[in-house]
Amino acid sequence: MADEKAGALDERVTIERWQPARDAAADDVGSWIGVETVFAQVNRDGAGSGQVQGEAARSGRRWQVVMRDRDDLGLEVRLRWRDQLLAVRAVERDARRRDFATLWCDGRPA
Repeated sequence: MADEKAGALDERVTIERWQPARDAAADDVGSWIGVETVFAQVNRDGAGSGQVQGEAARSGRRWQVVMRDRDDLGLEVRLRWRDQLLAVRAVERDARRRDFATLWCDGRPA
């Protein structure tokens, strides 16, 4: 089962983490830095178009990203894929497939 899933990881995504920094005036001048480029499966989440959260309509695209699990996957990272920046909104880990994590992301053009 794990080998079957690994074969579907046919896209390259770069995991990025925010690197905080302050200038002399204490302004935030941090930036996103690339942590590692990995293989992943990226699927359009069909629920994203026209979805309403609370009273606000969501206009961005939603993505499901499956990749090998890592300790540093969480809401504090973002993914860079093709011409998209994917903000991680949720991380799902399945106890039956411990090697993989599913990330639910909002996307916007890079």
